[in-house]
Amino acid sequence: MSFMILNIAGRSLSAQQLAMEVTGNNLANSTTTGYQNETANLVETPPIPSSQLDGSLQGQGVSVDAITRASNAFLSRSVRTQQGSTGYWDSLNTSLSQIQNVFHEPSSSGLSEAMSAFFNSWLTLSQTPSSLSARQAVVDQGQSLASTFNSMSSQITGEIQNINQSVVNTVQKVNTLTTQIAKLNSQITTVTGSGGSADTLLDQRGTLMNQLSKLVNISYTVSPDQSVNIYLGSNALVVNQTAHSLVTSAPTTAYGVDAVAFRDNPGQVLTSSTGLQNGELAGLLTAGLLMAGNQTLPGYLASLNDLASSLAQAVNTQQQAGYTLNSSTKGAAFFTSSSSTAAPVTASTIEVSPLMTSQNVAAASSPNAPGDGSNALDIANQIGSPEMSPTTGSLDTTTPGVTFSQYFTNLVGQVGNDGQHASNQYTSAQTTLSSLQNAQESATGVDVNEQSANLIQEQQSYQAAAQLVSVEQSTMASLLAAVS
Repeated sequence: MSFMILNIAGRSLSAQQLAMEVTGNNLANSTTTGYQNETANLVETPPIPSSQLDGSLQGQGVSVDAITRASNAFLSRSVRTQQGSTGYWDSLNTSLSQIQNVFHEPSSSGLSEAMSAFFNSWLTLSQTPSSLSARQAVVDQGQSLASTFNSMSSQITGEIQNINQSVVNTVQKVNTLTTQIAKLNSQITTVTGSGGSADTLLDQRGTLMNQLSKLVNISYTVSPDQSVNIYLGSNALVVNQTAHSLVTSAPTTAYGVDAVAFRDNPGQVLTSSTGLQNGELAGLLTAGLLMAGNQTLPGYLASLNDLASSLAQAVNTQQQAGYTLNSSTKGAAFFTSSSSTAAPVTASTIEVSPLMTSQNVAAASSPNAPGDGSNALDIANQIGSPEMSPTTGSLDTTTPGVTFSQYFTNLVGQVGNDGQHASNQYTSAQTTLSSLQNAQESATGVDVNEQSANLIQEQQSYQAAAQLVSVEQSTMASLLAAVS
């Protein structure tokens, strides 16, 4: 009996010490990212037949059956899905927030003010057509307007290039994460195959999967050997110990940024229709794509180019219909333009013709009429003339259209609405993600108060087992003394 008591006490000491070690590890990792709470499962040791030979069973104390890792598959998937949505709106919101600064209106240095100043200079000239200073003001204001157009165009093009670099960087991050996950798959299967615990490796892989789900939308399956297969749409990112990388390629005519595809299938560009629907990468590509019916950065640039081109065309047409100062010479083009292809987005640059001087401004509708300012008035009136198609941005005098100012106001409104929508969606996505993460933390994270209470209970159980050993030793000593 005495030796059996010592066995029970020994098992209890061993089990409670292991339980305290697990609890202590939980407390030490209470703030470790990705760590999931572990529990030492205490179970009754199988009893043995009693020494009384009466058929009864004799208890054998307590032992640790297993150390289990807290998990909630439903919440894990929900969090990763929401991380993809949050990542999408985060990158789209960031991109649109940057571009809103370009369309900051009203502003004393904005495009609306520049257009008004330009056409007002023609109005002033129509009233004093012989004034060289009024004529020079037209040239100066034209140069200021062209400079404003070109500056805005350059800023948008720069933001598109920034997005493109972010696309490249994000693809590299995806490839790094999938490679690390494939490596952890190998380590996990090796450990579990030998009967060991892979909890630490599973925590590390879970953290990497969380990071990956923020970049691209993923789905996954877990094999019996604990390896994970990860998919982007119908394409595999990780299968067992193999990672399938993404690559970028030069934009096609439909893209303002690099196209993204799987290295194994470079011809299939990743879009929403081919599986890429969420995550930071999808948000970047959405912001950088020129898509019909969707105002993104290349769309804003195209609209701005349309406005610059249509305005220059209208002014040039009217300028060429008039006559220069006290001359029978008709006016030449006021604006010239050139285009540079930023694969494939075309950024137009307009400027006042280098040959345009105050003498060459065509204010008159009649030749040799220095007091005639009617042509200048016609140009001045163009700011209020509905000449632009609201849909194509081209000059259209045959159907009711919009004025240059209205077209730009609509564009500014579109930029603002798109930016506000992205901001609202990002805020909503963040709120939902925070709620899900809190639920997951409650289910699988470390509750410091609970673990502290467990530690006290385990310590008391350990002390009780130690006291049992002490009592048994004292009893044995007394028995030995009695028979000696």
